Amino acid sequence: MESLLTISLFLSSISTGYALSCVHCRVEEENFCTGQEKRCPTWGDFVCASTSTLTIMEGFTRKTFSRSCEMRSSCGIAGSIGYQKGKIKTSTTCCHADNCIPSTPVLPTENMQRVGLTCRSCTALDSKWCYTDETMECTGEEKRCILQSTTLSGSKSGTTTVRGCATKNLCDIGSQTHNFGDVQMRTDITCTSGAISLHHFVLLFFPVLLVVKLI
Repeated sequence: MESLLTISLFLSSISTGYALSCVHCRVEEENFCTGQEKRCPTWGDFVCASTSTLTIMEGFTRKTFSRSCEMRSSCGIAGSIGYQKGKIKTSTTCCHADNCIPSTPVLPTENMQRVGLTCRSCTALDSKWCYTDETMECTGEEKRCILQSTTLSGSKSGTTTVRGCATKNLCDIGSQTHNFGDVQMRTDITCTSGAISLHHFVLLFFPVLLVVKLI
């Protein structure tokens, strides 16, 4: 009887547009944080999430931990981005009750086995774009080419952009916006499979067609 009542209350909360309340916070070099409780949006399937991220860039290492509302599709995802001057590893865990505390995320392990994919690689500060002729060979589960731009605003501000190799699950999540209270973060992601683009195909094919016509 009690289980039927629980199910009934759950279905009722869905029909009335109920949304979870989750803690929002973000810290550096820590594995836990506390902050303001906020309601998640009612237009999506949101849950409470914790995310750990390790960023390595040109020998500099930074760890961040955050809690916020997150789409259920992001739960349980651990992925990475590799580029010539460093690495980004991230992992997200979730729970499904008001102001619940998700388990501590575990970052993915290193895998240096080559996968036969080559991507362009670059980094840029204070810019949402970077491009270079330099390339890198992808390894492990990083089987997509990625361009990721992360912009912070609020008590901390700045933009960091990387281009390199990424795991498919990070590409599938796509671009996101998060509000951690005093810090807002926007992440824009563009991924490709590494196959030749239509633009490059036209550039390569047109000279060949022109030569054929001249002959």
